[in-house]
Amino acid sequence: MDRGTPGHGRTIADRLDHLIRTLHPPGRGPLSYMEIADGIKEKAGAGGQTVSHATIQKIRKGEITDPKVSTLTVIAGFFGVPVTYFFDDAVADRVDAKLAKLKESVELTRAQRELAEVLDDGAVRDVAVRMNGLSVGSLRAIRGVVEQARRLEGLPEAPRRRK
Repeated sequence: MDRGTPGHGRTIADRLDHLIRTLHPPGRGPLSYMEIADGIKEKAGAGGQTVSHATIQKIRKGEITDPKVSTLTVIAGFFGVPVTYFFDDAVADRVDAKLAKLKESVELTRAQRELAEVLDDGAVRDVAVRMNGLSVGSLRAIRGVVEQARRLEGLPEAPRRRK
């Protein structure tokens, strides 16, 4: 079974795995089980229900296949999804579709912010404007020259962008 693909027939473990892999702060990987448990504890406050990191791990790994609804309720609350996400395929599909759109939006916003920061430099903006309309081959050659210049100046390699 593909644990990352939204759709019918996913287990509670699959759905929790999807939430953990999808919902985390920008610029870093998924939260650890301890971070999730601590976040639940913080959100619950004094006297509120908590879940141990070991329980979260066991649910995600499929070692606990029938967790209490109250346990899933606090986990769902931490991730900001309805508890029915774990039980109802239609709800899970709607939530996953919203999460995918949100992720695209966040990535686009981040890319726009990075571009705006780079283009704040007048010299960079001037070069970028002059490259508009050049062929793919010419753009590759220019990229090679820029990468060589970065190496000569001791700058880190610029990250590759997905197409």
